[in-house]
Amino acid sequence: MYWIQVKIIHEEQNIVEYARWMLLMKTDPIKGGPIEKIYAIIAVIIGISVLVALFGQLIMIKTPIPPETIVYVDEESHIYYAPPYILGEKYPSDLDVRNLKAMTVNEAKKSNYKADDECVEMGYFREQYTLKDRILIFIGLIQPGPSRWNPDGSWNW
Repeated sequence: MYWIQVKIIHEEQNIVEYARWMLLMKTDPIKGGPIEKIYAIIAVIIGISVLVALFGQLIMIKTPIPPETIVYVDEESHIYYAPPYILGEKYPSDLDVRNLKAMTVNEAKKSNYKADDECVEMGYFREQYTLKDRILIFIGLIQPGPSRWNPDGSWNW
């Protein structure tokens, strides 16, 4: 028990010493003329670009479905479906589409309906871009793909 207390006290002292060292550590500004500063800025920009290129593909940014978008709900199972899934006849054969009712996603969620797992997996209820794509779209190097929904929330299929 005594050894554990001594070990903890020793580690706390190391942390305090490290924090003190970090506070006293000074960073020297870039030495040299304006050309060296420009080179340093270019190096930082290239470094950030490489990091975004490497890790930007891994970071997904998702846009959820607009709340006023129309979906088809099954009142018996309390599940809602995307119209392209139903109209494209991708639904299972045991689903009776004659009993489906149209309502907005917002109404369906308020009524505690759940999204169909297959529709969610197929990506009907969200759009996603990588961080790299969002940056390239923002600076105008690429055009965004067509949206799943029109500005009024209607399906763009």
